[in-house]
Amino acid sequence: MDNFKLIKVKLLVSLIALFLCFQVFKFINLRIQNINLPKGKIVFSSPVDGDYDIYIMNINGTKLKKLTNNSVSKEDSALDDSPSFSSDGKMIVFNSSRQGKDTELIFDKQGRKIGSGTSGKGASDIYIMNSEGNYQIPLTYGELNFDPYFSPSNNKIIFRSNRPKSTKLLDIDTHEVRILNYGGGKFEFSRDETKIFDNILGDISIMDVTGINRTRLTNLDLQESGSENKKNLIFNISSDGDMIVFVTEDIREVHKIGTISDYYSTFKFYTMKTNGSDLNEVYQLRPILGYVFGFKYSLDNKNIIFVKEDSSVRGIYLLSLEKKLLRNLTERKENWGSILNFTFTPDGGKIIFVADIYPKNYYFHAVVLRNIRAFFNHYFLKKSTPFYDNKYLCIMDIDGRNYRRITKLLNGTELGRDFIHWEK
Repeated sequence: MDNFKLIKVKLLVSLIALFLCFQVFKFINLRIQNINLPKGKIVFSSPVDGDYDIYIMNINGTKLKKLTNNSVSKEDSALDDSPSFSSDGKMIVFNSSRQGKDTELIFDKQGRKIGSGTSGKGASDIYIMNSEGNYQIPLTYGELNFDPYFSPSNNKIIFRSNRPKSTKLLDIDTHEVRILNYGGGKFEFSRDETKIFDNILGDISIMDVTGINRTRLTNLDLQESGSENKKNLIFNISSDGDMIVFVTEDIREVHKIGTISDYYSTFKFYTMKTNGSDLNEVYQLRPILGYVFGFKYSLDNKNIIFVKEDSSVRGIYLLSLEKKLLRNLTERKENWGSILNFTFTPDGGKIIFVADIYPKNYYFHAVVLRNIRAFFNHYFLKKSTPFYDNKYLCIMDIDGRNYRRITKLLNGTELGRDFIHWEK
């Protein structure tokens, strides 16, 4: 009997030792893999502590630091979000509702945070701080502004505003604000920063950095026969500053059952020179029930990388400009929930992206465990539970090979435009 007990103890100890060795091996292997990563930092916002605050960490998952810290009460829930790095990584621009209660958290009956809302009566202002979280300075006061990002030289900031609805350019040194247009749209600076490209008029336009002398570079027929809504969606400028690539979306109603309609979009990809010449259609994406975003030239200007969501099919795609072939780089690699944003490593050879990845037992994690945790937090700890997600920072080669997860991000992670800074 004693020998039998001894055998069981030895077996249990052996299993525990084997498990610990396996975990140590996984940890060491992950660290070895992450040693080869370019040095960089990621900035993001998360409501993991109760309301949205700004966080920073190394892209290998180390040195997580909370940069802003506002009240987490329901009555005073200031939100800090949409952070973006300056090109040198020394400064971060973001928007905050700390001067007013325009953007507030929404809670369900159990006290769980389930989203956020905008009243249109408060304030959301543009702030700047250094990458350590010090010197948090407001650049606008009592307004309703959001989605800021730096110009290439870091002396100007472009942001959107709802008072009035417009896109504005702010000079950091003088605090002078110019209205570039009344509306939304996408903006890109020329490489010498003397010009700004936009798509506010449904076509690509160029203007002085002061917002004057606008010239339309394209003149597309935006109301083709049978089209419900055709528009210029997104564009990007090549790394050498010579070419523009853009895509138009043609939305059509294909069939209608009662009051329910299905609308499918055809996406057409074009290239042209930055002076508006040599316009060419390079690819047409078949009608899909979805959309594309995150549209960028690869750093060698040979490919276009973008995110496409078509019904339940989500992924990062590569369009070869030379071969005019389209590939899904992330196909069958994970059970993708959504892909938030992506960028390239400094050498252009790899893609870094943030994705919400569904686990195989998604229902158990997202529904059962989440509700148990929310119940415990509400009734015993008297605090709310941020919504469930499974967001990871991931990496793969520019051709889709050698994919892997780098690190798990905080629940509720949201990204600004320039969310990674690469260190030299």
